Amino acid sequence: MGIAERREREKEALRTGIVEAARDIVSEKGLDALSMRSIAERIEYSPATIYLYFKDKEELLGEVIKAGFERMGGYVHEELAMAGSEADPAQQHRALGRAYARFALENTAYFRVMFELPNVPHVGRMEDCRSVDSGPAAKQLLAETIQRAMDAGLYELEDAATGALIAWGLVHGLTSLYISGHCAMMLPSQEAFMEVVETAMDSLGNGWVPRETAKPPAP
Repeated sequence: MGIAERREREKEALRTGIVEAARDIVSEKGLDALSMRSIAERIEYSPATIYLYFKDKEELLGEVIKAGFERMGGYVHEELAMAGSEADPAQQHRALGRAYARFALENTAYFRVMFELPNVPHVGRMEDCRSVDSGPAAKQLLAETIQRAMDAGLYELEDAATGALIAWGLVHGLTSLYISGHCAMMLPSQEAFMEVVETAMDSLGNGWVPRETAKPPAP
């Protein structure tokens, strides 16, 4: 490895460290605790060094959110691949829900910064964040998947956007409750939590099945 390549790797490693430090500070202490000085203290560099990489706190926070969405995009691709190319849009919808829940469990700090802090959605470039391979934003992908399920006659809804909001709210609500510790007695493990997520998505999907194709209740 040449000197120039090694220096470039060191610069990228420091940049990543700055982003991760900002993520952890916001997750642990809230948005108001984030400053160039607080990041500098955590990574043991001077504030001036951080300004070489990011012009201000807003740009840095935007990078944290972007990194989170890129990481979540990896989970989406993985779950869709596991569902297989023959999966119908309703099955793909469930795969998206699993990806969201798994991402939150395994990247809780990112999840909190991206979705749980009230001021964060109004800062930086959240709406411009794209998933891996420059794919559509997560909310758009969910709405498009539900629309395809409607077009295929698998779901019966007034509109896909409302359906996407309901679907997101269902999985997000369960995930937030679990991560916050409110379900510890009922759900003692991540496996138990994921089973509940599956049950919730099945219940939602079954409720959206067109009436003429819905299965009658068991006698």
